[in-house]
Amino acid sequence: MKVMLVEDSSLLRDAIIDILSDCPGLTFEGVALTQDDAIAQLYQQEFDLLLVDIELAQGNGFEVIKATQQADFPFAKPQYLILTNHAYPQYRQLAEALGVKYFFDKSMDFDMAIETIEAEAGKFLPGE
Repeated sequence: MKVMLVEDSSLLRDAIIDILSDCPGLTFEGVALTQDDAIAQLYQQEFDLLLVDIELAQGNGFEVIKATQQADFPFAKPQYLILTNHAYPQYRQLAEALGVKYFFDKSMDFDMAIETIEAEAGKFLPGE
């Protein structure tokens, strides 16, 4: 499973990559700190999972997701997972409207998010 991680906190980026580095079937093929960088990478390479934060140093994760839903997007839409400190009801509603399958609060659901990513990666292993 090819993952793009869109997270502007170096501490969290490093932690997520470190925790998932031994996960069978998962590779981090892209890392972006800003909305524009993420969108540029998404138009150059196909990803299976888009792991995004909502609030970025430049732009936001919702706009990154919307970019993959444009008519000119050259690849199949990836699966979406949001991991945010801003787990407000209106953000959850917008995420649902955009087809986000997984929405996690960083402070409360971090371990559950990691387990979910590992489970999704398992679906890409041979024989699964």
